[in-house]
Amino acid sequence: RDIAAHAVRAKNFAFLIDPPESLHIEKDTSFALMLAAQRRSHRVHVLGRGDMSLHAGKLMLRTRAAKVSDDAARPFVLAETELSAADQSDVLFVRTDPPFDTAYLIDTWLLSHAGNRPLVLNAPHGLRNINEKIWAAQFTDITPTTLITASQNEFKAFLEQHGRVVIKPTDGFGGSAVFMLSHGDKNAAVTFETLQRMSGYVIVQAYMPAASAGDKRILLLRGEILGAVLRYHSGEDHRNNFAAGGKAQKTEITASDRAICERLKPHLIKNGIFFAGIDIIGDKLIEVNVTSPTCLREMQHYYADDLAERVIIAAEEEFRKLQDENARN
Repeated sequence: RDIAAHAVRAKNFAFLIDPPESLHIEKDTSFALMLAAQRRSHRVHVLGRGDMSLHAGKLMLRTRAAKVSDDAARPFVLAETELSAADQSDVLFVRTDPPFDTAYLIDTWLLSHAGNRPLVLNAPHGLRNINEKIWAAQFTDITPTTLITASQNEFKAFLEQHGRVVIKPTDGFGGSAVFMLSHGDKNAAVTFETLQRMSGYVIVQAYMPAASAGDKRILLLRGEILGAVLRYHSGEDHRNNFAAGGKAQKTEITASDRAICERLKPHLIKNGIFFAGIDIIGDKLIEVNVTSPTCLREMQHYYADDLAERVIIAAEEEFRKLQDENARN
């Protein structure tokens, strides 16, 4: 079928991303979304950190029109930078990688000035509200026993109680600085001190034996399951993240997975989270990723539907809905 024929009309899709030359296109979700937008006859533009400004209260963007191709030798053909009012774009995907630092926070503040155009996905207030590692801790019945602390004594007591824990900073990503410790480990104190200096607070979770079988990444689109993939670690590392050498494997979505997703759905929608990635080990929620959820390309190998196209179609629908609401008001 002619995918492009289903686009209502050509729109300007902007993608706030890390430098294009830094993207590994074979596994980059942002690139997959750009390809899908282009296939649906939309105009694709890219911008990066520092490419927004506020002129007398009006949000401005410095963007480059992009032609994208699923060709590692030449994935991007970029035009010259142009300065334009943000409302010349219809949809803007926020896809810069964490950490959620001061620069990321300022980007969300600037994007909050976008008003009703462009449609910003995910919503700036949602990006501010949902720390990817801390936010999930409120759902105590579906998460592992968790301690978030800056106290070495509290950490030691938790480690003694549970015997084996996973410890990580509050703002890490891609499996960086994630450690597995056991009671009596002589590196426990210095590991905690190092992470505490990195992020102020440290997340400590009771180790789950189910982690040995990998963790499941589920992508949620408007709160509904888009797809899932199992990530499993090599024999030399306990981390399942693809960025840390984890591999992909086909997986099934269980009743427990669906229950977790249904539990999260109203909270994600309330916070304007259009596209999210959640991590599940066994029957427990580990993290909720909202800044630049990944694994779409790895997941696509196991699905007949074009998952990236489904995301772009949903964005078109959300844009139309917003325009209809504006017209009524």
